[in-house]
Amino acid sequence: MDFLSPLIEISAAIDSARSTESLLKILARRTAEACGVERCSIFLWRDNRLVPAMAQFASGATAPNLWQAFAALEPCGLDDAPVLARALRERRVVLVQEPLEGGLFPPHWIETFDPGSLLVVPLLRRDRFVGVLVLDNRSGGAPITEAHVRLARAIGAQAALAIASARLEEETRNRLRETETLRTVGRVIGSTLDLQEVARRITREAARVVGADSAGIYVEDNRSLRPLAGYRIPREFLETLRTEAIVHPDTPRPGRFLGEPRKSLWSDDVRNDPAFGHEVFRRFPVQSIVVTPLQALDEWVGVLVCAWWTQRRRLAPGELRLIEGIATQAALAIINARLYAKADAMAVQRERMRMDSILHDTLSQTLFSVALRLGLFLHECRSAKLRPKLEAIKQDVALMMAQVRQLLAPGPTGDHGFSARIQGLVHEFRNLSGIPAEFTQHGDGGRLGPQVQEALQKTFEEGLAVVARQGHQGRVTILLELSTDEVQFELADDDGGAPAGVERLTEPPADWGFDRTVQRIKSLSGKIEFWNRPSGFRLRGTLPLP
Repeated sequence: MDFLSPLIEISAAIDSARSTESLLKILARRTAEACGVERCSIFLWRDNRLVPAMAQFASGATAPNLWQAFAALEPCGLDDAPVLARALRERRVVLVQEPLEGGLFPPHWIETFDPGSLLVVPLLRRDRFVGVLVLDNRSGGAPITEAHVRLARAIGAQAALAIASARLEEETRNRLRETETLRTVGRVIGSTLDLQEVARRITREAARVVGADSAGIYVEDNRSLRPLAGYRIPREFLETLRTEAIVHPDTPRPGRFLGEPRKSLWSDDVRNDPAFGHEVFRRFPVQSIVVTPLQALDEWVGVLVCAWWTQRRRLAPGELRLIEGIATQAALAIINARLYAKADAMAVQRERMRMDSILHDTLSQTLFSVALRLGLFLHECRSAKLRPKLEAIKQDVALMMAQVRQLLAPGPTGDHGFSARIQGLVHEFRNLSGIPAEFTQHGDGGRLGPQVQEALQKTFEEGLAVVARQGHQGRVTILLELSTDEVQFELADDDGGAPAGVERLTEPPADWGFDRTVQRIKSLSGKIEFWNRPSGFRLRGTLPLP
């Protein structure tokens, strides 16, 4: 048999191919023609399985039904077709005269294609398995003999080189195309930080790049997978998919029904695929689906789902890679959008706290000033008609101060914020009364909790009001001493105060207005005492620290 002429013709035909598909088509037909058999089928090795890639008659005749049956074949492992495993293991052409014997092929292959005799030619390139050529004559045709083996072996070596080179070139083009696609998708996704809009764009781009009928994103929410966004969801399923979680909150781990959360799961026949046995896939007539985890920076966000409702769709390896690349970008975009939303909310909260602090301190000091002035007026007022009115106004001011403290958060609770408020209080008292006053603190005021700070501030306000009403001319000091487990506080006036000769008061006079102060300190498990210095007045006490 003349080997050279067919090899030259096949080589020239291969050179004219413009794509992997056209290469496989030319290779299958010319190989069948050169070997003098009816038909040649090509199976390519992908992910440890043989995938049907091309089948041609030597005559160029078409048989649409047979082609559809061939294209619909499931990828098979070597265990499913022992004769293919033998050709690979022995690295030689295997001649089969009786395909029906010994379970050499899956039964449905024999039933569908009815081979009479055939050759299985392993395609090897540098010890790498590229695929197989299957040359056959249908049942009743001329038998294939040993005379075909040598030519088939030579063509197989040439075919393996051509296919490997074409796949490498195609892989390079696909990688470049995937990179460009991911860059485009990244620009689209990254053009906004609004979480809902980010998710909507992700679903749109994912559906577009793989030609899916629909796409959706489900995110983890309280141990469930809940819908975040969808693209081209059928109207009859929209409301259900929009409102219902895929996984019930009682599920120990969201996504468990998807198997390994780091791995994509897909099927071109969802209805008959046991991997998609979850109830949700029975409720909706999905034909093909790919579910890809949204994961980045070791954080599992949720899943990206692409679905085909109207027809079955088998994903090529490059398409699955592309979807996984989009999913990684999507996870990062969702994480960033969440962080941005959280930062935005924190900024709003910080601004609110800042304004609350300003209003709290400003209004508190203003109302304290008003109350102090009213106290001075009441002290000097001799009009029986005017005093009740001033008392009523003073009560209203006190009520306003209480409401301000309830409605607005106090100023900063750290050492600087509290110290600044007390310093402001002393400054306001000094300006209004003309009485010298100073504040001294020893220890870290940042250890004072909000309730202790509030109690101390009110105590000092009320103490200063008493001093102002008495019209003292001495000097006022406020002192804070913080120890390991308590804070000692003191307000002292070195002029006037309690009756002469009284060193200590068990209870302050009613007109001093310290009833609430005493109750407040005791409610915090503290103590307060009132002392009379030989020429002045002092309140002193302690409050426990956490």
